[in-house]
Amino acid sequence: MKLAFIFAHPDDESLSTGGTIARYSASGHMVSTLCLSSSEVRTREYLEATKILGVHKPRILNYANVVDFEGEIKNDLFKFLLEFRPEIVVTHLSDDYHIDHRVSYQIVREGIEWVAHETQFDDAHLVSKLYVSETTVLIPNPHILVDISPYYEIKEEAIRCYSSQLSKGGEGFYINFHKYRTHMRGTQASTDHAEAFLQVPLKKNSPFYKIKHSEL
Repeated sequence: MKLAFIFAHPDDESLSTGGTIARYSASGHMVSTLCLSSSEVRTREYLEATKILGVHKPRILNYANVVDFEGEIKNDLFKFLLEFRPEIVVTHLSDDYHIDHRVSYQIVREGIEWVAHETQFDDAHLVSKLYVSETTVLIPNPHILVDISPYYEIKEEAIRCYSSQLSKGGEGFYINFHKYRTHMRGTQASTDHAEAFLQVPLKKNSPFYKIKHSEL
């Protein structure tokens, strides 16, 4: 199975879904990450963190932010989705606190729909499932809790790669917040640590898709 984790900034992948990435990578699935913005320092940190998580060929775009480069990022996203052809995509919440995160969600949602159009792409691709995940904004009623207990230490090791970011929010904020967040989700899932997700419904049929109709 191919899974793509698409986030706005270097560190979002580790903070939000590092345990899930490590779990699926270790289980033999092909996991790729796409980061939509970068800086020189954070790119180095991102490559180190994604190596720890076991990511297959991490990708990072050379834009200062998401909001100001939305059009360019969309085109790069189309290329990524058509090349990697993931069955599952994971990204930000639509109502996340950070404007780059919210815009990223919209870009990803629109990109998934657009690359399914056979009228636009000879190699059109239909993503099966789209999930959104938590950063510092929590999901009130998650659809899925993924047990990351055996991979929590790997997640934290990846987070610690981002030394340029770890003092933001106060010393220890990121490590402690996400430790307690995943422990809280673990309590809900009857385990030690878990990560929470919402599934976003995707259109499966269209006159412009390969699949024109299906069963309930």
